[in-house]
Amino acid sequence: MPRQWKCTVCGYLHDGPEPPENCPRCGAERSQFIPMEAEKLNLLHDLWQTLVVHAVAAHFSSGLVPVAVLFLLLGLFSANPHFEPAAYYLLYVVLVAIPVSIISGICDWRRKFKGTQALIFYKKIALAFVMCLLGLAAVSLHRSHPDFAAAGVLVRFLYGALLFGMLGCVTLLGHYGGKLVFKWKNSQL
Repeated sequence: MPRQWKCTVCGYLHDGPEPPENCPRCGAERSQFIPMEAEKLNLLHDLWQTLVVHAVAAHFSSGLVPVAVLFLLLGLFSANPHFEPAAYYLLYVVLVAIPVSIISGICDWRRKFKGTQALIFYKKIALAFVMCLLGLAAVSLHRSHPDFAAAGVLVRFLYGALLFGMLGCVTLLGHYGGKLVFKWKNSQL
Protein backbone atom coordinates (compact mmCIF):
# COMPACT_ATOMS: atom_id res chain seq x y z
CA MET A 1 0.00 0.00 0.00
CA PRO A 2 1.61 3.31 -1.07
CA ARG A 3 2.33 5.84 1.62
CA GLN A 4 3.90 9.22 1.67
CA TRP A 5 7.05 9.77 3.74
CA LYS A 6 8.62 13.07 4.72
CA CYS A 7 12.29 13.73 5.35
CA THR A 8 12.48 15.56 8.68
CA VAL A 9 15.76 17.17 7.63
CA CYS A 10 14.84 18.87 4.34
CA GLY A 11 11.11 18.20 3.86
CA TYR A 12 11.48 15.99 0.77
CA LEU A 13 8.36 13.86 0.13
CA HIS A 14 8.68 10.26 -0.99
CA ASP A 15 5.84 8.04 -2.22
CA GLY A 16 6.13 4.33 -1.60
CA PRO A 17 5.51 1.55 0.89
CA GLU A 18 8.85 2.28 2.63
CA PRO A 19 11.05 5.36 2.90
CA PRO A 20 14.16 5.43 0.68
CA GLU A 21 17.53 4.31 2.07
CA ASN A 22 18.77 7.89 1.79
CA CYS A 23 17.03 11.14 0.97
CA PRO A 24 17.74 12.02 -2.68
CA ARG A 25 17.76 15.71 -1.81
CA CYS A 26 19.87 15.95 1.38
CA GLY A 27 21.28 12.46 1.88
CA ALA A 28 19.59 11.89 5.27
CA GLU A 29 19.28 8.27 6.37
CA ARG A 30 16.05 6.29 6.24
CA SER A 31 15.56 6.80 9.99
CA GLN A 32 15.02 10.54 9.34
CA PHE A 33 11.78 9.86 7.41
CA ILE A 34 8.37 9.88 9.05
CA PRO A 35 4.98 8.90 7.61
CA MET A 36 2.93 11.95 6.63
CA GLU A 37 0.13 10.84 8.99
CA ALA A 38 2.60 11.27 11.86
CA GLU A 39 3.61 14.68 10.46
CA LYS A 40 0.00 15.89 10.64
CA LEU A 41 -0.32 14.74 14.24
CA ASN A 42 3.12 16.17 14.98
CA LEU A 43 2.06 19.55 13.56
CA LEU A 44 -0.94 19.73 15.91
CA HIS A 45 1.25 18.69 18.82
CA ASP A 46 3.88 21.30 17.89
CA LEU A 47 1.23 24.01 17.59
CA TRP A 48 -0.11 23.16 21.03
CA GLN A 49 3.35 22.96 22.60
CA THR A 50 4.52 26.25 21.11
CA LEU A 51 1.36 28.29 21.60
CA VAL A 52 2.31 31.62 23.18
CA VAL A 53 -0.86 33.33 24.39
CA HIS A 54 0.87 36.68 24.76
CA ALA A 55 2.11 36.67 21.17
CA VAL A 56 -1.35 35.82 19.86
CA ALA A 57 -3.13 38.46 21.97
CA ALA A 58 -0.52 41.14 21.29
CA HIS A 59 -0.42 40.57 17.54
CA PHE A 60 -4.20 40.43 17.43
CA SER A 61 -4.46 43.94 18.90
CA SER A 62 -1.49 45.14 16.86
CA GLY A 63 -3.24 44.07 13.69
CA LEU A 64 -6.68 45.45 14.51
CA VAL A 65 -5.68 48.95 15.63
CA PRO A 66 -4.21 49.94 12.23
CA VAL A 67 -7.29 48.51 10.51
CA ALA A 68 -9.55 50.55 12.82
CA VAL A 69 -7.59 53.70 11.97
CA LEU A 70 -7.80 52.87 8.26
CA PHE A 71 -11.57 52.32 8.50
CA LEU A 72 -11.95 55.59 10.39
CA LEU A 73 -10.05 57.45 7.66
CA LEU A 74 -12.02 55.71 4.92
CA GLY A 75 -15.21 56.66 6.74
CA LEU A 76 -14.15 60.30 6.91
CA PHE A 77 -13.08 60.56 3.28
CA SER A 78 -15.64 58.39 1.55
CA ALA A 79 -19.40 58.37 1.25
CA ASN A 80 -19.60 54.82 2.61
CA PRO A 81 -21.35 54.97 6.01
CA HIS A 82 -20.10 51.53 7.10
CA PHE A 83 -16.40 52.22 7.62
CA GLU A 84 -16.63 54.38 10.74
CA PRO A 85 -18.93 51.97 12.64
CA ALA A 86 -16.61 49.12 11.67
CA ALA A 87 -13.70 51.01 13.26
CA TYR A 88 -15.79 51.49 16.39
CA TYR A 89 -16.60 47.78 16.70
CA LEU A 90 -12.99 46.83 16.08
CA LEU A 91 -12.12 48.96 19.12
CA TYR A 92 -14.35 46.76 21.25
CA VAL A 93 -12.49 43.66 20.08
CA VAL A 94 -9.14 45.34 20.79
CA LEU A 95 -10.30 46.28 24.28
CA VAL A 96 -11.12 42.63 24.98
CA ALA A 97 -7.69 41.49 23.75
CA ILE A 98 -5.60 44.09 25.63
CA PRO A 99 -6.13 42.68 29.16
CA VAL A 100 -5.25 39.19 27.87
CA SER A 101 -2.11 40.65 26.32
CA ILE A 102 -1.14 42.50 29.51
CA ILE A 103 -1.71 39.53 31.84
CA SER A 104 -0.01 37.01 29.54
CA GLY A 105 2.86 39.46 28.92
CA ILE A 106 3.49 39.85 32.64
CA CYS A 107 3.39 36.06 33.08
CA ASP A 108 5.85 35.58 30.20
CA TRP A 109 8.12 38.30 31.64
CA ARG A 110 8.25 36.48 34.95
CA ARG A 111 8.70 33.06 33.36
CA LYS A 112 11.07 33.80 30.48
CA PHE A 113 12.95 36.76 31.87
CA LYS A 114 12.57 35.94 35.58
CA GLY A 115 10.97 39.34 36.23
CA THR A 116 14.18 41.15 35.31
CA GLN A 117 13.97 44.78 36.43
CA ALA A 118 14.60 46.45 33.07
CA LEU A 119 13.12 49.63 31.63
CA ILE A 120 11.95 47.92 28.45
CA PHE A 121 9.46 45.76 30.38
CA TYR A 122 8.06 48.75 32.24
CA LYS A 123 7.74 50.66 28.97
CA LYS A 124 5.77 47.80 27.43
CA ILE A 125 3.46 47.50 30.42
CA ALA A 126 2.89 51.27 30.57
CA LEU A 127 2.22 51.48 26.82
CA ALA A 128 -0.31 48.65 27.03
CA PHE A 129 -2.16 50.46 29.83
CA VAL A 130 -2.05 53.76 27.93
CA MET A 131 -3.40 52.03 24.84
CA CYS A 132 -6.21 50.53 26.91
CA LEU A 133 -7.08 53.93 28.41
CA LEU A 134 -7.05 55.58 24.98
CA GLY A 135 -9.34 52.84 23.66
CA LEU A 136 -11.73 53.20 26.60
CA ALA A 137 -11.79 56.99 26.09
CA ALA A 138 -12.49 56.56 22.36
CA VAL A 139 -15.34 54.10 22.96
CA SER A 140 -16.81 56.34 25.70
CA LEU A 141 -16.61 59.39 23.46
CA HIS A 142 -18.30 57.54 20.63
CA ARG A 143 -21.03 56.16 22.92
CA SER A 144 -21.74 59.62 24.33
CA HIS A 145 -22.75 60.74 20.82
CA PRO A 146 -25.45 58.31 19.59
CA ASP A 147 -25.48 59.92 16.14
CA PHE A 148 -21.71 60.00 15.76
CA ALA A 149 -21.89 60.76 12.04
CA ALA A 150 -23.53 64.08 12.94
CA ALA A 151 -21.14 64.84 15.82
CA GLY A 152 -19.18 68.06 15.65
CA VAL A 153 -15.74 68.43 14.15
CA LEU A 154 -14.10 68.70 17.59
CA VAL A 155 -15.61 65.39 18.78
CA ARG A 156 -14.59 63.59 15.60
CA PHE A 157 -11.10 65.11 15.75
CA LEU A 158 -10.67 64.00 19.38
CA TYR A 159 -11.92 60.51 18.49
CA GLY A 160 -9.42 60.29 15.64
CA ALA A 161 -6.62 61.58 17.88
CA LEU A 162 -7.40 58.82 20.41
CA LEU A 163 -7.22 56.17 17.68
CA PHE A 164 -3.97 57.60 16.34
CA GLY A 165 -2.63 57.57 19.90
CA MET A 166 -3.46 53.87 20.06
CA LEU A 167 -1.66 53.38 16.76
CA GLY A 168 1.43 55.03 18.24
CA CYS A 169 1.25 52.71 21.26
CA VAL A 170 0.95 49.66 19.00
CA THR A 171 3.96 50.80 16.99
CA LEU A 172 6.13 51.27 20.09
CA LEU A 173 4.93 48.00 21.64
CA GLY A 174 5.91 46.17 18.46
CA HIS A 175 9.29 47.89 18.45
CA TYR A 176 10.07 46.94 22.04
CA GLY A 177 8.67 43.44 21.60
CA GLY A 178 10.89 42.96 18.56
CA LYS A 179 13.93 44.09 20.52
CA LEU A 180 13.16 41.54 23.23
CA VAL A 181 12.47 38.64 20.87
CA PHE A 182 15.38 39.20 18.52
CA LYS A 183 17.84 39.89 21.30
CA TRP A 184 16.60 36.73 23.03
CA LYS A 185 16.89 34.67 19.80
CA ASN A 186 20.38 35.97 19.06
CA SER A 187 21.54 35.20 22.60
CA GLN A 188 20.33 31.60 22.17
CA LEU A 189 22.59 30.99 19.16
